[in-house]
Amino acid sequence: MRGILVVGHGSKVLEVNEKFEKLIKTLKENTGRDIRGANLTLAPPKLEEVIKSMYEEGFREITVIPYFLSNGSHVTEHIPKILKEMESSLEGLKFSLESSLLLNSLVIKAIEEKINNN
Repeated sequence: MRGILVVGHGSKVLEVNEKFEKLIKTLKENTGRDIRGANLTLAPPKLEEVIKSMYEEGFREITVIPYFLSNGSHVTEHIPKILKEMESSLEGLKFSLESSLLLNSLVIKAIEEKINNN
């Protein structure tokens, strides 16, 4: 079974975490897909916990979408390291890691909109 997991940073600021949860809920509603959300640091649910839960539910292929604006160290080092460790410890589990949102045309349009409104 294939799953989708969006990974955010996590924050000490409750409002930021609540908005991430709302993002996941909105994505589920808009796509009709079973999309999960996890945080890398600072707030639950943690990435490893969500992966274990998905594995226990029968997911063996998980597409991981980083909710980050750039391919910094979290996207290029930290998340891949966790995914590799999880693949090693959970038999038959495979990940596909997407890139960050930086050059996504919709992100560019959102920034252009803000520029044009000032």
